[in-house]
Order: sequence, then C-alpha cells, then structure tokens
Amino acid sequence: MPLPRVTNIKKKQSCRWGVLAKENLSTFSSTLPISKCCAVGFRRITSMVYMGRPFFDDIRELSAAAQISKLIKFPPKIAVASLSKGPARIAGWGYIPIKVCIRTTELMGQDGVGSDLAYFADSINYIDMRVLLYFFGLTICFLPLWVAGQELNVPAVRYTPSPWRAVWITHPDISGNEYAVVNFRKDFQLDVKPSQFIISVSADNKYVLYVNGHLVARGPQLSDIRHWRYETIDIASFLQEGQNVIAAEVVNFGPDRFFGQQSYRTAFILNGITAAPESIQASIVNTSRGTWKTFLNTGVSGKEVRWRTMPRDIIGGFYASNPTDSVNAAAYPWGWEQPSFNAAAWKDAAFCENASAFGGGFGWILEPRNTPIPVQRQERLASVAVAEGIQKAERILRGEGLTIPANASVRILIDNKVLTTGYPEFYFDMGKDAVIRIGYAENLFLPNSANKGNRNEYKGMQFVGIRDVIVADGGKGRKFIPTWMRTFRFIELKIQTGNEPLVIRDFFNMYTSTPIPMRADFKASDPVYEKIFDLCRRTVALCTQDYFLSDAYYETMQYVGDTKVHAPVWQAFSGNDLHTRNALEQFHYSRLWDGNLTSCYPLRSTFVHPTYSVIWVDMLYDYLVWSGDSAFIRKFVPGIHHTLSMFDALIQDNGLAGATRWDYFVDWYQDSERGGLAPGQDGSNSAVVTLHYVHALQSASRILAYLGARQEADKYLHRSKEIAAKVYNLCFDPSRRLLAERPDKSYFDQHTNILGILTDAIPQDQQRGVLERILEDSSLGQATYYYRFYLFEALRKVGAGDLFDKALEPWKDLVRDGLTTALERMESPNKPTRSECHPWSTGPAYAYYTLIAGITPADIGFGTIRFKPELGTLNFIEGAYPHPKGDITFSIRRKGKSLVADITLPEGVSGVAEINNKTLTLKSGRQTLQ
Repeated sequence: MPLPRVTNIKKKQSCRWGVLAKENLSTFSSTLPISKCCAVGFRRITSMVYMGRPFFDDIRELSAAAQISKLIKFPPKIAVASLSKGPARIAGWGYIPIKVCIRTTELMGQDGVGSDLAYFADSINYIDMRVLLYFFGLTICFLPLWVAGQELNVPAVRYTPSPWRAVWITHPDISGNEYAVVNFRKDFQLDVKPSQFIISVSADNKYVLYVNGHLVARGPQLSDIRHWRYETIDIASFLQEGQNVIAAEVVNFGPDRFFGQQSYRTAFILNGITAAPESIQASIVNTSRGTWKTFLNTGVSGKEVRWRTMPRDIIGGFYASNPTDSVNAAAYPWGWEQPSFNAAAWKDAAFCENASAFGGGFGWILEPRNTPIPVQRQERLASVAVAEGIQKAERILRGEGLTIPANASVRILIDNKVLTTGYPEFYFDMGKDAVIRIGYAENLFLPNSANKGNRNEYKGMQFVGIRDVIVADGGKGRKFIPTWMRTFRFIELKIQTGNEPLVIRDFFNMYTSTPIPMRADFKASDPVYEKIFDLCRRTVALCTQDYFLSDAYYETMQYVGDTKVHAPVWQAFSGNDLHTRNALEQFHYSRLWDGNLTSCYPLRSTFVHPTYSVIWVDMLYDYLVWSGDSAFIRKFVPGIHHTLSMFDALIQDNGLAGATRWDYFVDWYQDSERGGLAPGQDGSNSAVVTLHYVHALQSASRILAYLGARQEADKYLHRSKEIAAKVYNLCFDPSRRLLAERPDKSYFDQHTNILGILTDAIPQDQQRGVLERILEDSSLGQATYYYRFYLFEALRKVGAGDLFDKALEPWKDLVRDGLTTALERMESPNKPTRSECHPWSTGPAYAYYTLIAGITPADIGFGTIRFKPELGTLNFIEGAYPHPKGDITFSIRRKGKSLVADITLPEGVSGVAEINNKTLTLKSGRQTLQ
C-alpha cells in the first residue's frame, strides 16, 4: 500500500513506516546552505553482507521514497556522507549510526546515474525494514525494504535435506506438466511466539512464500532436477501466539516456460527443522498427506510471448524467458494468503513424491541453495513521458491515486530513466470489466523499424514489448504482481474501461537483486569513464540474481562465454565469488558423453558450442588465481581432461580445428551469415577457434602444475606450443603482419590476433605492433563488446594502456546514445542490437582495475599483487577494488612525466609495484609511491 505522507514530523514522534525525525522536516529545504544540506541522495549503499544493491538510485528517488518530495528541493550539488563502521542490528530492526563528512559532488546527469555517495560498513549484517540515518541531528525516515528470510545455508551448509519427514504435495486435479498456478495453505496454532522456527522449502517450478500475509521468500534457486535447490530460513519473526498461516503460490509455467527451467511436475515441499531446541515445533507445518489445503487458481493463465509468429510481441528474435500473465480478477481468490481467508472449500493437497537427497530417488534430488536469497526494495517509477486520454497521470508515480473515467481509452507511457528489474506492483479498485494492459520494454523503436535511436527520445517512437493483461472484477483492494520478474526502462499502460471508473491506487516496482553488496568505486579525470563504470555496474547488478543471467529481458540464461566475463567483473565489484562457484559447478553438471558442456546451464534443451566448453577450463584457472581454492578446483580435474580430449579429437593433421556436429561460437561477427563465426567460415580451419583450444590447454597446464600434477601439466603445455606454432606458420601474413582467420588468408579479424597475443602464438616482440594495427585497420572483422574483454586482456599483457581509450570507443557511443546498461552486440544489417542489458559487455569496468589501475594477482590466491598503473589518456584515477581479504583503495595522478600513487592493501596482502621505472615492495596498509 502507499506510504503515508510526511508533512510535519516532530521530535520523538513515531510513524509506521520509518523512525522519527528529530526536527520538523518542513524547515528543511533548498534554502539551507549546502554545508547544512545533509540529506543525501544515495546512488548505492554497499558493503552489507545481506542487503546489498543500491538503496536509492538518485536524489529524486530518495525524496520520493521518503515521501517528502514537496519539502526537499535538492540543489544541483549534493552532500556526500561517508559512513563509519558500527553495529547495525537491534532487536530485529536495522539501525545504522553514521558519522558525516561533507564535500560536494556533481551529479552526472538526470538519468538516475549519479556519483558514488555512501558506503555502509563491512560489519553490518542485514536490515529487516528500516534504516536510521543521522545527519547533524536530523533523522530521515526511509522506505521499508523487503528482505527475504536470510538463507541459513549460505555461506556454509547447516541444514541438509536428509532426513526430511515432509513430502512433495500437489493439487489433485492437475497432471503436473501443464501451465498452472496452485495455492497452498497451512493453518496452525502456536501456544507462544517462538524464538526460532526454521523451515526448508522448495517447489517446481517456482514459489512465493507468505507467513501471516507477509511475503518472506521466493524460490527456489535455479538448478536442475538432479541438484534441485531449496531455501532454509527462520520465520519466527513473522509468527505469533495463537492462529498462524503459511501460504504459498506455486507456478508451473508449462510448455512455454523459461528455457533454463527444468521441471519434473508441479509440486511443493516444506519441511520444519527440529534440530534446534528452539525450533522443535517446526515439524507441525510439514507438507504431508491431508495436512495442507490447495486451490487451483484459474484466475491466472500464461500468455505466450510471440517471437517467431506474427504478430510478434518483441523485436530481435529468440525469447527464452517465461510467458507473461493474463489475469481474470473475477476468478482470482483475493486474500488467499491472509490469516482471515476462509479456505474451508479448498481441497486437501495430494501426495506427489517423497523427498530425495544425495544418493538418489524419484524426482528431485534436493540440495541447499548456494547463493543468498535475493532481496527487494520499493522503487518509484521516474516519469510520465506520454499521457493520452487522461490528465495528471503522474499522480500514479507518487501513489496519490488516479481515476480512469468510465468508457475511457487511456495510454500512459512511463520512462523510468534507467533500466531496472523486479516485480512491479499495480494496485487498483473498481473498474468492472476494465482491460488493463501493462507492457514492459528496454527501449523504444523508430516507427516500423528495428532501429532504436537515442534511448532518451520518446516522441514519435514506437513501443514494442512483452505485456501482462488484467480484466478487473470491480472489487476493491486489488493488487497485481507478475509471476516472474519484469525488466524495463519503459512501461506502457493501455487501459480500456467499461461502465465503471477504474481507480489506480499505486504503481511501483519492487527492485530485485542479490543482497551481496557491490563495494567497488572508480573515479577518473574523464567523466565519460565514470559513466561507463556506472553503466557496467548497473548491468551486472541487474543480472546477478540467484545465478549469473546472460541478460535481463530476452533469455536470462547462464551461458559459459558470458560468465567468462560476468564472473571476474562481479568479483571486481563485490569481492564475492559465490555466484562464480555456482556457475562453474552448474556448467560441469551439463557435461555430455563426448566431453562437451552445454553452452548454458541449467537448460531444458541442448545448446552446444565446443569453444564454450574449453572456455570453462579457462574459467577454472581464473577462479583458482582469484581464490587459491585448490580443493574446489581439484574435483573438476577429470572434467578438464574429458573436455580437452574432446577438443583434441577435432584437431586435424594440419594442427587446426576441423568441423564438428556442433556449432562453434566466437563472437557476433557483424557481417557473418552464421553470426557466431567469421564470414565464410563453416567451422573448419579457423585459427581463432583453434587458439581458444590452445588457451584452454595453457590454463589446464597451469592448474595441474599448481595441483602438483607436473607430468600432465607438461603434456598440455607442450601440446599448446605445438598447435600455436602451426597456427602461426599457416595463418600469419608477412605483408599485413597479422594473423589471418584461416590459412587461405581470405579473411582477417581482430579476434584471431587478440588470441594470438594472449596465447603467444604471435611472438612477443611482434605483439605491440599487432595491437596497434588491429586498432587502426577498420577493414578487419571487429571485436564486439563481448570479445573486447579479451582485447583489454591483450592490452594489459603487452603493457599498452595508451591504446585503451581507442578500444573503449564503443562504450562511449553507449553513453552518447542514452543507454544506462550495456548492449549485447553492435549494430549490423544481419544482427541488429537486441538485448540492452548484457554483462558480457562490461569488460571496461574490469580493465579499469587490471589495466588502468594495474592491479593484478601476482600469485595464485591473490595473496600478493602486482601494481603497474597505466593511465593512458587520463590524468588521475581513484577507487576501491574489492579483494577476497578486503578492499584495495588507490589514488593515482600524473605529476609531470611521472605518477604519484597512494595505495592501501588489506591485512595479509603484499605486492610489488612497477611505477616510474622503479620496482618497489608493497605491504599491508597505506603507502605513497612516486
């Protein structure tokens, strides 16, 4: 429901949605000097173990969230708060004491992407609902944050699925494979409010869990049937003495479900954990025969997203996510999750299957989730761009209510200014038989075109996107929440009312993301670099949920090649590797008989690219260097051998990869008829494909050498050198001084030469010249956003930071074109740009740290660092680079022809600096180098 408006909060006065302002907020306005303007618009609040992700995206959102937008008029420059470490959790509510230091910072525009403004202390655990912020004696009330029950099995497993006494239950009238929304309820009595009440819960496909009407969890984490995930949470804070109810909505998206969603059949399981004395009563809520009620909710049906048949709902091709929703409000059991609801007419839930874990069984093999449960926060939508058939449409943005007259046709186009994701909530009353269509799009299109233009333009543009449809029943207190996440910058409301007015009470988004904080920071003398950093950061934040999403709108699958970039960028932003470990394991689960992995996983189909299979080996080495976790990596060694033997069988007598039954994928070549391979390439005799195998052989050799398997390491190293030499001898063109993509030298690209440098197939004394030539020669096949991650790595290897700015040009175009996230691919006639939020295109953020700041691991485990800054065209940079042991902070500026650097290393980390033609020793703590 909308928050109450704050008009006059006196000292020590309480309010239901926040905690007390000490002064009358009406006295706080832009008339105050900047030194006293202490309310801060947070772009992100970080360094929290269990809340994470930006709290407020800009100052407008802060004022809207606090419901004091009419009282606070923020000046163009705003105060910046730096927060002290300290305790944060008191009696179930979060209180964050801070100390404030003031400086000014310029906003980077009005698109919701501002400078980094504040960081919470590393020691903070998590916040349940409220945050107290002290600004020179002024406390501002902030918006409630929905936080799921904290996952008790992350980071360490405490509650296993064996033995469970609960069983899987289902609705008695369904087959289990069709589209279905099924509601479950368990009413029960408690003599006293428990101090602990731990449950484990899962469902097929997805569930939303409520306790006494409060949404407490969504799940399960995405995996496959052989490794089906469950959540374990303590729900005691939601329980009460006397009558209680646990309710769940389970959705099976049916045959049109998400391509990454495996399914056995529609079912639900909840098991009370009785191991702890405080939680001994929990078994009374176990799912079992006849103890839960169930209802088949025919008020919701799936709406297919048409991408192959006309008329199409989307432009750009392949759509792999779930169907959207069609809601008949007259058939919906409103209030079904509330304690007051009467479920006497519901049917008894039917037995489906016993719980199975580890050794085997029927159906799902249960495992605890291994990444934190995502959290949500309310996000007010930014602006109304177009309103047709209605006045004062912007009222819905503020939760002020908007009445659509009877027999009216209304169109409202909302521009959120930035791309976002989550579960939009639409509250409405009355309007019997009104048809409400809610469309979601990442961008607008030029009329009758697949071209998008500047993303900030909306006049004369066309809306094309997925839609939910609601038919109102005329009742009051109605609320629509989609069954799956929606990603959008633009929302189109199209409403046709009948003989009764429709009242829109409120409309906002519940932003959803992993709670793991993003602690990274980066500033530069060129503000475009900072805008690119923010663009990359937002992309990664939206696409790090239960798992690594390839994109946020069209596919949302976890691809190997995408994760090769996503994982190190995420680790650079967060210092956390839980999602990386999950991805490495899940790709291994996808292993086929021949040694290939599926290109993405989890998956209910079969996508295979042998190049992605060997990239998985590279990812294992990347993770070993980051973590030093040899025990984790060692279990994959048989898989490494299996995958490399698969690819070795593809190598022909000439040393190049031959054709395969599967498709290779390198990059979205702009002029290619096959897309993922160079023009004219059928998969045989490709130098770049072969060099991917060479790169994997080198990664495997380093892994095995570290694990002590020297003989096998030497074998792979010898094989890599042998094949690399053949590639060079067959494909190097002396006249162009470049590697050709194939032996007949009919096609040249950047990709082959980039990998030639990374594998040393191109001799080291030629590598600098090759880099200069591939960046100057526009006739070459150009690396797109994805493959420029490898280009940046090549620049770092050669020490060519002066070339970075030129390699960064495509991202400067994104900023110019009004994007707030990173595109999937560059424009081309054969493959126009599709996804607007693709983490494989966030390589610049990683290069800022590893190339420009020059901070890289000097050993396996990142215990020592190499510090070799290369500022390129910049005059100064500063930032924070999360490390497994803490944050590395740095400030580097030019002084004449030299550099002056301040760098602080976490406790237990040392290193070597190469700066100003000197080699210096680094130790833990702060040091100045010049």
